[in-house]
Amino acid sequence: MNRFVTVFNSPAVIIERFDHPAHCIHCDQEAECTRDIAVTFVEQGRFALEESGKAWTFRAGDVLVSTPGRLRQYRHFEQCPDDVCLSISFGPETVEDALGKSRAPAAPPQIGHGPVTKFAHLQIQCAVASADSLWIEEMAFHCLLALAKDGWNCRNRQTMTAAHTRSIRNAIELMSQETTRRCSLTSISRAVGMSPFHFARTFSGLVGLSPHQYLVRLRLRRSAMMLRQGSSVTTAALSNGFDNLGHFSRSFRRRFGVNPSKYPYARR
Repeated sequence: MNRFVTVFNSPAVIIERFDHPAHCIHCDQEAECTRDIAVTFVEQGRFALEESGKAWTFRAGDVLVSTPGRLRQYRHFEQCPDDVCLSISFGPETVEDALGKSRAPAAPPQIGHGPVTKFAHLQIQCAVASADSLWIEEMAFHCLLALAKDGWNCRNRQTMTAAHTRSIRNAIELMSQETTRRCSLTSISRAVGMSPFHFARTFSGLVGLSPHQYLVRLRLRRSAMMLRQGSSVTTAALSNGFDNLGHFSRSFRRRFGVNPSKYPYARR
């Protein structure tokens, strides 16, 4: 028997915790077709997944990525499984606003645990605990990087301390608050007490993107949301730190494949 508890629900994001009732004998269901775009963190236990003739075993710390239309079968190793997962499901509009045309092609469903996945899991856990809807959606955007072409693929071998994690968490919060103003690598690194070089290296190791890439993604996502809600191109650009409309249009077109003035219409 499977049990789902919704811990956050908005039009953009649904977050659920999945587990099994204690002492309840579980029967695995037949193969099912995935319906949602989701990023799932395995928090405890283990299970197996079969898809396209291949099999993966998931353990605590791994991440399961789901996109619609995948036929997959789940298998458990115990009569009373103890696996616990935190799953974040996204609406298509949310994915489009966050990633544009940069979504990764079909890829294996498993992302092995490492500094990047551990940090993302910590971010969404802290956001959910805060009960701050805006911050939860912001950190859900962070988790969407798992679906990007250039997201969560770096193999970082440096040791990450609790101090590193706190500094990068503070930097992300600062970036989120400062999208309307100019941010530089020097100003952000100084604000979190790190040298620019060490900050850039640590940020990339924990997030999977450089600080600049992350900030641009954040600003473009918010711009896309504003355009969809009826804002003018100028307002969307200036409200998110783009002082040069030409640069904004080029950056937007690279990310979304369409000029910002046509974005709301291209999505219909």
